[in-house]
Amino acid sequence: MRYFELADPRDPDSRQWSGTYRATRKWCLPGVDCPRCTPWGGMLAYASVDLSNLTESDVLTSGWPQPREEYARRAALVRPFVPPELPLEPGCSFGPLVGTAMGKFGPITARPSWEVLVREDTLTALQDAGLKGIIPVRADLRNRRTKELPQYELEARPLVKLHPACIQDRVATCEYCGRHGFSLPPERWLLGESIPKDLDLFGVEETTRIVVSERFVDTVNRLGPSDVVYREITVE
Repeated sequence: MRYFELADPRDPDSRQWSGTYRATRKWCLPGVDCPRCTPWGGMLAYASVDLSNLTESDVLTSGWPQPREEYARRAALVRPFVPPELPLEPGCSFGPLVGTAMGKFGPITARPSWEVLVREDTLTALQDAGLKGIIPVRADLRNRRTKELPQYELEARPLVKLHPACIQDRVATCEYCGRHGFSLPPERWLLGESIPKDLDLFGVEETTRIVVSERFVDTVNRLGPSDVVYREITVE
């Protein structure tokens, strides 16, 4: 199986579709105000997580950094609503995208590259093809184009790891706030044993990268051109 990272084209003049959007999510965890690392937060998001039944959801509407203890308290509120195998981190956001859209959208949009939206007909094609790991969440995007098909965000869960051999500058975990990480290496490959069998879309742990299978690419390409770049990534 071949795999590809998704990216937005660097050259704006090469785009064939005018569709753009501005949107946020309703809920989020705060960043952490760490006296050693300075305030920080990540970009992890779970569109399918619904916190509307959480009694204290009103405290989850701001990502403003908080002391470590307050972050931990709010993360504990959210944890029962998130599958246990999925990580939580400061700045993590939840729920569908809510906002406005304008222009005409292609079969798939990755602008920014860590948010993947597909038209309703694209979603139907992916489901009809029997692809695995497709978790669609309808985006609440108001568009003046009344004939524009609804957009669905595909939640890319960070289930797969980069191969440790391609990571050269990993930072030691902060004992106070738990912060850790590394710079995304320009030459990178996936740890094969970490890829669940037959998974066609997933996120990469500790990064904002989204990866799809060649079956995903082939299915989407049948619907016509999209303003998305596919960069092949190897597996070892």
